[in-house]
Amino acid sequence: MQRNTFVLRLVVLVGTLVVAAVFLSGLFHTRPGGAPIIDAQLLPPEEMERQLEAAGHDVVSLRREGGLYHVRLADGQLLWVDAGTGQEIAMPKAQGSALQDREVIRLLRGAGFEDISSLRWSRGAFEAKATDAQGQRWRLRLDTYSGEVLEREAL
Repeated sequence: MQRNTFVLRLVVLVGTLVVAAVFLSGLFHTRPGGAPIIDAQLLPPEEMERQLEAAGHDVVSLRREGGLYHVRLADGQLLWVDAGTGQEIAMPKAQGSALQDREVIRLLRGAGFEDISSLRWSRGAFEAKATDAQGQRWRLRLDTYSGEVLEREAL
């Protein structure tokens, strides 16, 4: 009986030590009150602004959104810059006027889609649900200016 009690106490002690080691390991890999360690790989705003000014840009505002910096320049231009490398992210240029809902629906019908849900504008593009000629239902993401299907997801 004493041997069983000794083994049980030993198992509980070892388990407690393992849990404590995992907990302490987690504490040593975080910085109290600070951002995650991954932020150390991103360029700080001051460095990003210096790089942009060295490239001839007149920076008005700079804010980080995840791994990108959203930069507003004095001439009104907007830039997206990779926060890790400082490289400008190319954004497609809007050409012409944005399409109206009825024009997008006409384009979808012309492409063979039916049962088109009401359009929604989200994250810079139109979104709709529609059924193709084979009866497959799709969630579509469409370019605001051309109506081109950018993404499609089967439902």
